Amino acid sequence: MLRILFVCTGNTCRSPMAEAILRKIAQDEELEIEVRSAGVSAMNGSPASKQALQVLGEKGIRHSHRSRLIEPELVDWADLILTMTRTHKHFMIHDFPDSMEKVYTLKEYADLDPEKEALLRKLDRLDTELEAKRAEIQARFSLRAEDPWPEEAEQALRQEVEPLLKERKKLLKKMDESSSDPDISDPFGGSVDVYRQCADELEKAIRKIVQRWKREKRF
Repeated sequence: MLRILFVCTGNTCRSPMAEAILRKIAQDEELEIEVRSAGVSAMNGSPASKQALQVLGEKGIRHSHRSRLIEPELVDWADLILTMTRTHKHFMIHDFPDSMEKVYTLKEYADLDPEKEALLRKLDRLDTELEAKRAEIQARFSLRAEDPWPEEAEQALRQEVEPLLKERKKLLKKMDESSSDPDISDPFGGSVDVYRQCADELEKAIRKIVQRWKREKRF
């Protein structure tokens, strides 16, 4: 049984649609997949948006949903975590560093090949190291999160992270040369047509992933 967790912001639009779409595909094709979703800023218990439910209904999918905030138990449960944007992915890696090796944006994972995966992992490790350097300087100068940084601390940070930022820039250039935009735009507040476009984008990526899993005989 493959356990998939989709993650967005409020868990009322993108990730519930992705969850419902993958579950329907898995049922139709008799694949052993369990699917859940959560949000990095979700309020527990909110229903999916009306537009999301309408668009799913147009695809023949009925989905009973209540939002939930991401929590360690969900992260541990998942074999694979697919986020809607790079921001969500960075949140997951920052707050749940042990999950790094199983977190991708949905579109990153859909387009994955060994070369891209290696680049992604290098970039993730660099981002984690940059965050650690910042925390180290903050502690060295006894700064709280809300404190303004003195020039001495800013200078120390620049010296520490300059080589890492140069390496990150090189990796991002390579990623840009080989990848499309890895984010799924948030339809929140948009028309039903905006939700349709989002759902179609989700379904396209999900079907691409499922086809790869079948070729790899993951089931």
